[in-house]
This record gives sequence, C-alpha cells and structure tokens, in this order.
Amino acid sequence: MIREVEYKGKVIKYNLERKKVKNINLRVKPDMSVYVSANNRVSLKYIDEFVIKKADFVLNAIENFQKRTYTLPQPKYSKQEFSEYISKSFDEIYKKFKIFNIIKPELKLRKMKSRWGSCNYVKCIITLNTQLIYCTKEQIDYVIIHEFSHLIVHNHGDEFYKVVEKFCKDYKRIRKEMNKIYLR
Repeated sequence: MIREVEYKGKVIKYNLERKKVKNINLRVKPDMSVYVSANNRVSLKYIDEFVIKKADFVLNAIENFQKRTYTLPQPKYSKQEFSEYISKSFDEIYKKFKIFNIIKPELKLRKMKSRWGSCNYVKCIITLNTQLIYCTKEQIDYVIIHEFSHLIVHNHGDEFYKVVEKFCKDYKRIRKEMNKIYLR
C-alpha cells in the first residue's frame, strides 16, 4: 500500500507492507524508494507519525543516493563456475580459520535483498547471497572471510575487524567497492 506524509513542505511517499514483525522497519533503497514494514496491529496514524519522525533520515538518505553512482553489474561467471568457486573458496578459507578450533559451518546459498551474507553462529550456518555472482573473486572471498569471522566474534566491533583484517588486509577498500553495487 502506497502512503504519503508531508514534512517541512516535502512529500514523502512510502510503500507500507504489513508483516509479522515486532518493530516498525524503515528502509530507503538505492532507487530512492522508501519501504516500511509494520505489524497489522499498528495504526496507520502511528506509522505515518513514525515516518515523519524519521523524515530527516529519509530525506538525507535519498539525497545521498542521488549523489552516488551505482553499478548494475553483469554476472562474472556461469552458474556452474560460480557454484564451484564458492565451494572451493569456502573450503580454503575454512582451512585458514581452523586455527580458531571451529567446526566447519554448513554453507547455504540464497538470494538476499540487502546483504551479501549472514552467519548463524549458534546453528553454525553461513548463508551467502547468490548475487555474489556479480562480484569479483576478491569480493567473494572477503564476504566469506567476513562471515567466518562472525564464528569467532559475533558483532561488528574492533575485535571482529581485527579477525577480518588478519585474513583480508584490504577489506576496507573491497567493502567500499561492494557498497556501490546495487542488489536487485
């Protein structure tokens, strides 16, 4: 459902999706569309007020997206080449992380809208975004290292990035490059 609110003379249009969520979630996408998800029990008035409270953030994000240039990449590999590379790289990176005495995590691949990978350290599962097919091998390796690092440090604090840097010295540059790739 498309909704509109007015803030300081500007109209903010947003797409409201009702979901089974605890909190109201707001996201501004690189195409400058605004998405809000909220539980069915939350009133439209309350959601509109929430968007107005976040209006400065929304308008700033839209302005930043207008300034940035995003790459709409072409796949760098066939599906088979991609699958083989992911599997090989995952195994090689696991060997490096054995120094931490970790159990080899299960690898899953699926399409994700807003992240390159995720790590469920409790279940020992690393999930990688199938859209990594648009990335270089260096970028794929960085994502795998990033997710393996979550098996050691569960947050994104200084200790986490020390682990990442141990295996990927140039991770800041790679991450910056990847932030310019638009996930479809």
